[in-house]
This record gives sequence, C-alpha cells and structure tokens, in this order.
Amino acid sequence: MRTIVVGYDGEERAGRALERAVAEARDSGGRLVVVAVAEMPIDPEGPQSFGTLDDSPARMIPLVEPRELEPVFAAAKARIDAEGVKADYVWGAGEPAATIIDAARDHKADTIVLGAHHHGFFSGLFGADVASEVKRSVGSDVIVVK
Repeated sequence: MRTIVVGYDGEERAGRALERAVAEARDSGGRLVVVAVAEMPIDPEGPQSFGTLDDSPARMIPLVEPRELEPVFAAAKARIDAEGVKADYVWGAGEPAATIIDAARDHKADTIVLGAHHHGFFSGLFGADVASEVKRSVGSDVIVVK
C-alpha cells in the first residue's frame, strides 16, 4: 500500500496539495498522512542546553496539539472523508521542512505532496523553501502543486 504524506496548513496552496494527495491516495488505494506544523524557531522537544547551570540538556514540557491546528485538521478530515480515503493526522512543532521530512521518514512515505512556494514565517524570513528542502532530504517522490 502506498503512503502519501501531505503538508497542510489550511492555506489555498496547501488545499491544492491536499486535493492532489487525496487523488493520489484514492487512485492507488493508498493511505494519506496529513502533516501540520506549529512553526517555532527551534524544536521545543529537542535538547535545550541554553540557560542551564551545567552542561546537562534541559527539556521543555512535552507539547500538546495547539488549538489553532484543530480547524486545520477538521477541514482536511472533511475533505478526505468525503473521498473515502484512509488518513492519519500528525503534527509537529518547529521548522516545516524538518517536520515534514521526519513524518515522511517515520511513515515510510512513497510520495510527498506540497504546495508550491509554501513558505512559513521563519522559512520566509531566512529564505528557505520548504519544497526544496524536502526534495533534497528524502528518497521519496516529491510532488509540488502550483
């Protein structure tokens, strides 16, 4: 069974990517993994060595899904359920490309679908392009929907 990962944030470009991912999953009988990202400049679940009195890494409190992602997932679920496609919904905190890459690896994705020019706040600020970063880092097929 094919696994298709799609980055989704509720924006128009991501909506087109979701449509393409749903079609890919429906046509192949595959399953979909919808990834949403709560953007942050650092991974809050990673080791935090700044601000500690010694060299031991401090850890932040484990994260819970932010409320702002609830309507994002609800919109994706409504569209996906209408097509009868099986889907998992995952989220991460941090940088979008890294979160999507991690989800693709964790779920052994065959294909990743992204919206074109999908720049998050920090990505746009530092000039990174999510689709380009994902393409460079994964062995899966990457479809960029315009």
